[in-house]
Amino acid sequence: MSSTLYRSDHLAPVINLAAARAQRRGVGQDAGDTLMVRCVLVSDDTVYRWVGIHEHTTIAECRVVVATVFGIDGSEGIVAAEAEDALELRDVLRTPGDSTAFTYGLWQFGMQLADVYPRDESTPPSVCVAGSGSFGDTEFNIAEVNAELLGVERVKELESLVRADAREVIGRATTHDFVPLIQALGVERGPADTEGAAERARAAGVDPARLAKLPLETEQLGRDAFWATTLAAACCADETTTSWLTESIMRSLGWEDMDADTIRQLCAASLAELDEISADMSVAERLDIYRDLLRG
Repeated sequence: MSSTLYRSDHLAPVINLAAARAQRRGVGQDAGDTLMVRCVLVSDDTVYRWVGIHEHTTIAECRVVVATVFGIDGSEGIVAAEAEDALELRDVLRTPGDSTAFTYGLWQFGMQLADVYPRDESTPPSVCVAGSGSFGDTEFNIAEVNAELLGVERVKELESLVRADAREVIGRATTHDFVPLIQALGVERGPADTEGAAERARAAGVDPARLAKLPLETEQLGRDAFWATTLAAACCADETTTSWLTESIMRSLGWEDMDADTIRQLCAASLAELDEISADMSVAERLDIYRDLLRG
């Protein structure tokens, strides 16, 4: 799934794995679908969350997800649902446009299905990919929301797998949450553990030492530009969205407004090296490159 389609001040870039790995669904490795839903506070459509949820999630579990993404404190089950708890989400939201509702006291939250994406084994059970507005006194923080959905220890584990310089950049990009991207890329799996990755790397003649030397720039501006560009590219969105995301990440790192072309020029040497490494590669092979680049 791709959160880059849902523009807001708070984004969690997640690659669209369907384009690169959909073939797995035809060889006995179907992991099901992710239902991309828009949850909105009824009567105030400026307060919303875009959430990707596993199709087999029960309505009872969805009640907890809704409470989490809107920052509702309390014991499990505090949010009520119009659908029966035992039903799975796919039983209620079958086609785009279908909707259901959840309530918290006098407040009502609508949940509408926007799209359906194939999953793979790295896709989290539920993830908030974008949002805007706060509910009550709880300020929306997408990283904190996803930490609760995924588990704080799980987030720490994933972040620890990322090379130090990339982790430092990710930590400063406060308006973005890259943890879902790290998980979706399979950074926790070494090259030998990733299906077909080692074989593809050998066939493509990729030298890990070349990746480890990136970025080539020595000043912080150029290095930030490289990571902003590559993190955006790893989301596998269209060119316009990738450029917008590159600019957004760079702003979140504290640099003045720059267009994507200017940002790319700041790290032109590194991008040229990366392009040479990944020349003539398929989308799946490029995903392997981004994964290994983040791992260092």
